[in-house]
Amino acid sequence: MRWVLTLAAGVLALVGSGCSFLSSLEREYTSNRDLIQAASECAGFTVDPSLFELTGLDLREDSLTFQLRGVRHPGDHAWVVRFSEKSSEQNPLAVSDVYSLLSLIGEGRTGFRIVEEADKDVLGERAKYVRYVFESPIHDGDGKALQGHGIVASVRLPGASGPLVQHMKLDNHGDRDDVQWDDLAPFLPRS
Repeated sequence: MRWVLTLAAGVLALVGSGCSFLSSLEREYTSNRDLIQAASECAGFTVDPSLFELTGLDLREDSLTFQLRGVRHPGDHAWVVRFSEKSSEQNPLAVSDVYSLLSLIGEGRTGFRIVEEADKDVLGERAKYVRYVFESPIHDGDGKALQGHGIVASVRLPGASGPLVQHMKLDNHGDRDDVQWDDLAPFLPRS
């Protein structure tokens, strides 16, 4: 019991002395948000800010990866990868195969299973998509995992210097009932 009183006295002393780590959860840091947004716009990738926030961008000589989190649905987490198919690819169609992504997406996810496989037209090309479910890492008040939903799609488009491939993945960790093809609309190439 004595240690509880000592601990309480120590906490009160810290609070009374103006110790900021107990009184504020705000963090100050220099944000690269403006730079990320400018690079995204330069690449022709803009997303409605009321739907998604662009949180990261990885730029390589032959690829771009955009990382996003949901605004309307905070449980949404997405990435979009755009890359140039190389003339030296041994099997060019394999790099645009959505099924090659599924083993990576499903790895380590309890209850991962495919619920739909289909394709849609994107700028006159065939985009293949797969919808899936999994146990979310988020749990309800009773400790039960929420149902997570996801969709991954891939499309191969002609480009000025050769084919371009775009992979898109959107996961929701439990704050919406499902994700559908239309939920990928903010990420789809427009021209």
